[in-house]
Amino acid sequence: MVESKKTDKEFEISIIIPTYNKFPQNLFTLISLQNQSFDLSKVEVLLIDDGSTDETREIMNHHSFSFDLKYIDCGRNIGRAAARNRGVKEAKGKVLIFLDAEIMVRPNFLMIHYNYHRQNKNVVVTGIMFIKRLYSVLFKDFSDYQLEECYELTNACPDLKAKVKDFQLAQGRKPLINRADIYNQTYETLTLPTHYEVFYQRILLDNYGYKLKNYRIPWQLFGTGHVSVSKETMHRVGLFSEYPGYGWDDCEMGYRLYKNGAQYLTDPRLISYHQEHPVATHNTDESKKNYYRFQETYRSVDCMIISLTFLPVPFNLHEVNLILINYQKLCETHPNDFMLTKKVFREMLRDIGKKCSNKEALKSLIPTYLTMEQMNKLKKELEIIRQKKEFTKFLECFDRLEKL
Repeated sequence: MVESKKTDKEFEISIIIPTYNKFPQNLFTLISLQNQSFDLSKVEVLLIDDGSTDETREIMNHHSFSFDLKYIDCGRNIGRAAARNRGVKEAKGKVLIFLDAEIMVRPNFLMIHYNYHRQNKNVVVTGIMFIKRLYSVLFKDFSDYQLEECYELTNACPDLKAKVKDFQLAQGRKPLINRADIYNQTYETLTLPTHYEVFYQRILLDNYGYKLKNYRIPWQLFGTGHVSVSKETMHRVGLFSEYPGYGWDDCEMGYRLYKNGAQYLTDPRLISYHQEHPVATHNTDESKKNYYRFQETYRSVDCMIISLTFLPVPFNLHEVNLILINYQKLCETHPNDFMLTKKVFREMLRDIGKKCSNKEALKSLIPTYLTMEQMNKLKKELEIIRQKKEFTKFLECFDRLEKL
């Protein structure tokens, strides 16, 4: 079922927001979209209700917006990827923006995304490197750590302290912000940096810049919490793969877009805010299983290489990229040589994904079927590669995997 308060027409931008029991955070997200410098008559927002049992449905009855709001009721919980696909099928905008239901944005959000797509129709604009944490609502299911963080943030404001006291007495759900706070951006007093902001700056942006020049695994930045792509570009590669559970359906889409020639970039002005909520404990396990589904779909080194971040002592993304560049250079400059080394490397990467999916220890990655003769050949190939002194990152990686 699709409900809309306005007549159908074409739009410049379609914002696709799957939601599952995220009220009132999804309402705060919609209010932040109302507070945009962009012409909202050219914008539609598709709110895809993935089987919510909270007050999400009532948003259409009690709130109005300057953009065209379409409420799409999935009827049951079909999963985030399938919900996004419902949105993609309904979207009429030239630019598709994927946003999580609990991500609030700044007033320049739409203008920044739109201008990049006017300049280049084959670009992916990702904002996941600049997402901060925001305590907009108190939940009884927050961890002790989350509660302590939130109490500390509210301690200096009498009005917020009063709301915290109400929450502590009732132990239900207590909003800490309202529409005025969103319009005035006073909610920023309740924000904290994410642990990966500094990581992304140091590991990726300092090495590759905002245009991610020579970064060969940008597809892993296709986070549907905050990313945009033109409808034309996305239609060339199709819909999201509907993996079960949590994770990697978005990166799989990012990989297809990248292999189809999409150019990735980001912009430091694209700061957005993840409204904190209770965290499911099973997400990590589901994510590893879905990563394995992804790698088995393609079995190419440029997608399996990301498994190096799963090691007990992981390589960071900059190191992973350098290893990939080394490997690709080895293949380009010596297409008919070192075939056993290349094969073993691919199989070790594949085995990491398989073992992580099955919760097995990451050890004994060298294929057990290798004969003594093949092991000697592998050793000789590695010695010759070592003498060339231009594949040090690849060799460092190979040696570490071999020793596990």
